Amino acid sequence: MKKNIFTSSIRILIVTLLVLAVYMPKKYSETAMMIAMAVWLLIVGGSFILKQFKKRKGKKKTIQLIKVNRSTPLPSAEPAPVITPKASVSPEFEQDQELMMQHISLRIAEKLKSAYPQSTWQWINKPSIHDLLNGTTARIKVDGMDKFTHADITFDRFGRIHVTPMEIGLFGAATSDTDNGETEDTPKEPPVVDVKAWYELIGQTVLETQITNLNANGHSKLTIKENGDIVINRQKKEVLVTTLDAFPAKNYWEDLVKLLEENELNAKIAGNSLQVSWIM
Repeated sequence: MKKNIFTSSIRILIVTLLVLAVYMPKKYSETAMMIAMAVWLLIVGGSFILKQFKKRKGKKKTIQLIKVNRSTPLPSAEPAPVITPKASVSPEFEQDQELMMQHISLRIAEKLKSAYPQSTWQWINKPSIHDLLNGTTARIKVDGMDKFTHADITFDRFGRIHVTPMEIGLFGAATSDTDNGETEDTPKEPPVVDVKAWYELIGQTVLETQITNLNANGHSKLTIKENGDIVINRQKKEVLVTTLDAFPAKNYWEDLVKLLEENELNAKIAGNSLQVSWIM
């Protein structure tokens, strides 16, 4: 163990003072002894101050090191990138989507069969649930809908289904009634079971187009025959304009009159025909 500097230096000082007192003349010894005492005080004082300064400097470095360890991370290799796993679709979610598609398919079938009871259909390119619910138009191929071969399906933001039938290309000759074992005299079952569906699918587009054209030429009314023929009077003669496909049987006309009135058209039953006017 190292000796204290004060203890060592005091021993040296005592020996020095004794030597000065014995061997030097009295008039010089006192001065020499005072000088020795002063030197000893300077040495001891300086050593003490130096020691305290070193202690403070050491403490300051320790505090700085602690701060560095707490606040500043040590340099290291770059952290590995965080890889987020892709979300997997659960089997339950896929089943829910399939059930929703089945429900949508049933709604389409019901809409078509309301106007064409024998109709069938299939997707051309099956859309996703997301596309349908966001208003994307999907096209289907249809059968059993007279001259129509395709239809566009759209759902609005209220979830209502809109079907626009159309004829694209020629897929084959129409089958006559005799091919099914029926004669021309065989009474046909009324094809319409939902007048509103028929009007939205077929009647509305045809009537709006014809009324727009006729109104531009000065006409204010038209007549719909029992077979669906739309006629107008021109020079006191009936002139055929066009024909409505799958026109509702007469027992549905009351409902059709109410539906036309809801669409701001004036309609009335006149014998075996239905008169429609658009100027009140």
